[in-house]
Order: sequence, then structure tokens, then C-alpha cells
Amino acid sequence: MIKYYRRFVMWVMNTELYKYTLQYIIPDIRFTMKYTQMTGIQFNKMYSLLKPGDVILTVDKRKLTSLLIPGTFSHAAMCIDKNSDWEVSEMTHDDYTKSCFFDICKESDRVVILRVNCTTCFEGSVDHAIARCKEFEDAKYDTQFDLNIHTLYCSELIYQSYINNSLQVCLDDFIGLGRQYISPDGLYNAKQLRVVVDSDQIA
Repeated sequence: MIKYYRRFVMWVMNTELYKYTLQYIIPDIRFTMKYTQMTGIQFNKMYSLLKPGDVILTVDKRKLTSLLIPGTFSHAAMCIDKNSDWEVSEMTHDDYTKSCFFDICKESDRVVILRVNCTTCFEGSVDHAIARCKEFEDAKYDTQFDLNIHTLYCSELIYQSYINNSLQVCLDDFIGLGRQYISPDGLYNAKQLRVVVDSDQIA
């Protein structure tokens, strides 16, 4: 039965309808016209603590993608710089995207900033990860969720930037296909990442 399930799912994932729906329909569906819950106070506090190399996890609780992606968080991004037009790199349905931290926050109900545990990371790992993340600038969005560097999804961008699994992330099985998958929650639980600030903890 598992074999037939995997064959069917793989067949669906290779159809043009699946790819089109995943990239051009699902990302735009929200179940309300209300704004997300991020406040200016939360944004300013988090921005003051943000540093290049930090991992950013978010969720918009009213988006369809948040229901389809299991776990607490539905998106991951990486801080590249501060006070510039290219503060954050992320993989979205628009492929590799350069954005600002404000852009991330205005579409989120909750934002968590994680930082490499520098007491145990190898020397220069953060700078190397930032440089490597920039090298993926022309990457396309991975609708197949394969763990490789040719196409990328959001949490995989961070995973591939910090090479050799230096973040010590536990990989999941992608929807029972026997395929390794790195989820935003997987980054949250990575052994070499620590929480710097959580918007839910800011009054």
C-alpha cells in the first residue's frame, strides 16, 4: 500500500497543475482580510536584536500554507545584512527573494529569531553561510521538495547555507515518501540554533 501511495503522490507532484497551484494559487489564499498581528513595538524590539546570519521563522495563522505545512511555523528566512535594501534572503513562490525584515514581519502573526550557538560552531561559519546564501541568488523554488542545491524551498535555503548540517538539524520524512525534508520547525529544534527573541514574548 505504501508503494502505491508513494507512486500516486509522486505522479501528482510531477503534474503541471500541482506546480502551478503550489506557486501561483495557494500562496495567495488567506481566510480573512484582517491584518496580521505583528505590532510596531514587536517589530522595533526584534529589529534591534537582529544580526546577519540569524534564522527567521514566521507564521501567518490565516494563510492556507500555514494549514498545509505541519508544525508551528510555516516559513523560514535568513538575515543577510542590516540597514540595506537586501536584509533578508528567502525562498518563496517567486523563487529566491531579496527582502527587508519589515516585509517579513508585516505578513506574520509570530516571528522568532534564531542564532547560531557560537560557542560550538566552527570559526567563520556565519560569514561563510551568508556568502553561500548569496550564491543561491538565481535559485528557483523547489516544488518537489528534494534535498539538493539545484532548487530550494524556504527552510532548505538555510540548511544548505550552513553546510554539512552544522546546525545539527533532525530531518523529517516528507509526507511519508521516504525522502529527507527540513521543515521550519526542524530549524527551530536544531541543536546549534538558539532563540534570541520571540514576538509572542514581547508585550
